[in-house]
Amino acid sequence: MKFSIRYLLLITLTLCFSVLAQEYTVKSGDSLDRIARKFGVSVKDLIEENNLERPYRIYPGQKLKIPQTNYILHRVKYGENLSYIAKKYKVSVKSIIRANNLKKPYVIRVGQILKIPKKSGTSRTSTGSGERYCKIKHKVKKGESLITIAKKYRVWVKDIKRLNNIKGDTIRVGQILCIKEGVRKTVKKSDQKKSKKSSIIIKKKKIIRKKIVRYRVKPGDSLAKIAKKYGTTVSEIARLNGLKKPYVIYPGQRLKVPKKIVYIEEEIVKRKSVPFGFIWPVEGKIVKNFVNNSQMRHLGIDIQTECDTPVKAAEDGKVIFAGDSIKAYGRLIVIKHSNNFNTVYGHINQIHVKDGDVVKKGDTIGTAGSLNNSESCGIYFEIRKNTVPVDPLVFLNEKPNLDKKEN
Repeated sequence: MKFSIRYLLLITLTLCFSVLAQEYTVKSGDSLDRIARKFGVSVKDLIEENNLERPYRIYPGQKLKIPQTNYILHRVKYGENLSYIAKKYKVSVKSIIRANNLKKPYVIRVGQILKIPKKSGTSRTSTGSGERYCKIKHKVKKGESLITIAKKYRVWVKDIKRLNNIKGDTIRVGQILCIKEGVRKTVKKSDQKKSKKSSIIIKKKKIIRKKIVRYRVKPGDSLAKIAKKYGTTVSEIARLNGLKKPYVIYPGQRLKVPKKIVYIEEEIVKRKSVPFGFIWPVEGKIVKNFVNNSQMRHLGIDIQTECDTPVKAAEDGKVIFAGDSIKAYGRLIVIKHSNNFNTVYGHINQIHVKDGDVVKKGDTIGTAGSLNNSESCGIYFEIRKNTVPVDPLVFLNEKPNLDKKEN
């Protein structure tokens, strides 16, 4: 009985010792530095643990005691970064940096062995690295940038850089990025209805017209090749030029060729209500309407009025330009409003505001000048939504004393 107790005690002590004192058998080609890196210990600790003497030679088959450490070894794989590794082992990025004496910008390479601090049962990971916020993992694809990834997940670029310890703006294909879950804006049904009522609909219409051009035949040309170039048919070119079969052409010959010209016309759909209460900048007669088609572009309206008539701000806003550097408009004022609207006031005689001024609806911002360098006075007025010119008459309330001119 005593023998069995002593035997069990000996086995227990042997097991405890084997756990505490790990041994490694030296292989051919091994060195102290290689063994130390393999087990995440220092060469100095390895020498002291085995009482090695200078010149610290080791030989195949030699058994070395490996000092116990508080680290786990991790070989860096393709696409991994410090944030991803820290999340995997539930430790902080800072603790990995400290354990491996990494220097800024904390670059790690594929195949590198990292010492990962063992996490104690009661310790908490540092929130400084942000790993607890890593709700989403994104693998970088070809052509992606920090900006496109941030837009995709509705987060800030600076948050992606902070979570992944990225110092510059460079990311690589295959890299795993930790993404903080973005906050999606919820829209109430009442707001949706309101936005539908106040939204602007811009219809774009494609118009295709044919134009006859003169083409000089080059060496190697054929009717089929010319027809393909101009989007027409061989029979159409032959008909226009009175050619007979077999349609022989020669270099230097001039041919009439129908060419397709594509125009895009924009049409503003008029709504029942407008989001703003735009007021007329001056009282007067419209002498030129808004036109935006393939034949003509006049992206505002010309309002004729008395010379030096006060020009009013059509809505509350901020002056973003006041000057005469754009010759086509003469002296010009541009005001930025909410909801991405801008108003433009051209051919001003005297400007009463400057860049950065905040104006209220109805404030005098200048006086009417010479309209299009003619003897008549007035202003050019334009409204833009998201930089797209729209017909001001869609947004301005009708006034009975305004005499409109139809183009």
